[in-house]
Amino acid sequence: MTTAPLDRPDCDAVAAADALVPALQARVAETEAARSIPAQSIVELRAAGLLKMGQPRYLGGGELPLDESVEAVSRLARGCASTAWVCGVYNDHAITIGMFDPRAAEDIWGDNPDALVSAGFTPSGTVERSEGGWQLSGTWSWSSGCDHADWLMVVAMLPESDGDGVDASFCLVPRENVRIDDNWRVMGLAGTGSKNLVIDDAFVPDHRTYSMGATSNGSAERLREKRPPLFCLPRTAAVPFMLSAPALGVAESMLALHIENLGARDGSGTRNAPGARISGLATMQMHVAEAAAEIDCARLLMLRDCREAMAMMREGRAMSMTERARGRRDQAYMVTLCRRAVDRLFTAAGGGGNFLDNEMQRKFRDIHAISGHIALNWDVAGTTFGRVAFGLDPATPLI
Repeated sequence: MTTAPLDRPDCDAVAAADALVPALQARVAETEAARSIPAQSIVELRAAGLLKMGQPRYLGGGELPLDESVEAVSRLARGCASTAWVCGVYNDHAITIGMFDPRAAEDIWGDNPDALVSAGFTPSGTVERSEGGWQLSGTWSWSSGCDHADWLMVVAMLPESDGDGVDASFCLVPRENVRIDDNWRVMGLAGTGSKNLVIDDAFVPDHRTYSMGATSNGSAERLREKRPPLFCLPRTAAVPFMLSAPALGVAESMLALHIENLGARDGSGTRNAPGARISGLATMQMHVAEAAAEIDCARLLMLRDCREAMAMMREGRAMSMTERARGRRDQAYMVTLCRRAVDRLFTAAGGGGNFLDNEMQRKFRDIHAISGHIALNWDVAGTTFGRVAFGLDPATPLI
């Protein structure tokens, strides 16, 4: 059974995200302490339509252009980076599933248009061929938002049909076939609940599997099939901006907090006292200017790449390898820019930022957790772009 499509939020997705920031900010300590997104935050995100931005429209989703979705996710991170991250990965997964055999999306959202999908992307587990599919067992790590998920998407090495090799492939498994191992005790993004998934001999029909490589290299084929533009994107070149976007909101809110705090302090740290203010120091003004410029550059990279990628898909033109490498580069570099801005502001803020009741220390920890994700690793993304620029093989599947 399918539902009537949602009205397209368009720019209202960004307005809806902005409206949630105060509530998420008020709940941020609770989120971190729980090591998982509170149920109330999920309720609010769902009511705002922000959990369906990447979901196919004919199955009740918004199917928003990527640039609109990533902008909304970045706004959420002004209030809570963990909540923004989980919202981003849910939508990342929805876009990815839109690339599968359509029966997979219908299995997930046909009877439950509110279904959420978490994932474990590191290839793992064991598989055995059975009639019409695979028997899957194993443990997968880093499954953000799994506590609220109805389905899990894990990556396993499936034997190729010719028997000469294996192919890293996404496999969709319903929640009842998965046990969550609560191992999530971390420094940053603590509220994402990115726990282990344990699967014991679950059956995965063939139509609920899809080659990881095909999500990127099959873009031209999906364009020929006239899939909606969002699901024609080469995945790794574009969709992981959903993971980069929270870094932007963290840095923007850190800058606003820094200006608010130091603008009302004198050299001794006393608020509203007479005397020379720290904000009057030219060096402090330069710290703010440089951080603001880095944040602006990060936003421009994100929106340019996402808008251009969507425009190419609407035109029916596959992205070149150079364009794909640029997307990978910019996903990581915008996070690098945001981390530099946060680090500079955290240092300039002085010792007060170290107190656990100071929001700056959480933003500092969260930005470093974001930048540690392999998809956002500058060493990998930068060298990949450099290799492609010189006409060499990318030497990585992450493109």
